[in-house]
Amino acid sequence: MRRSALALLSLSTLALTGCGPTAEDIQAMVDGSARAYDDALALREDVVDAGVPCPGTDQLSAPDDPETTFLDCTNGHMGMAVAGSDEEMEGFLNTLGSRGRIPFLHAANWVVISPDEARLEQLQDELGGELSTNP
Repeated sequence: MRRSALALLSLSTLALTGCGPTAEDIQAMVDGSARAYDDALALREDVVDAGVPCPGTDQLSAPDDPETTFLDCTNGHMGMAVAGSDEEMEGFLNTLGSRGRIPFLHAANWVVISPDEARLEQLQDELGGELSTNP
């Protein structure tokens, strides 16, 4: 317990001096939650920063909810979506859960879909989230 308190204090000090993770990053580490995204392009940026290629940058908005965005990596191996509401996110998870065996990583208001589970595990290490594979 003492070690985790010391680590949290160290991370907080680095964040306050501008040399370390942001307060949002620290909060995500402490409570195990992943960050929420404004749109699929912002999620794509973190995916690419995590070392996973995603050459596509054409973001689409849902016709009935412009806050819900989609992006297909043009390599055909990964897609992602950011939900504009809790209902949209629930819809994503229900749809993905009912499809054939497709692994996906999800958290907060986002989901990344890829048949390459190792790629999703790499993203999970960097972005957090829960890895799921439907039956």
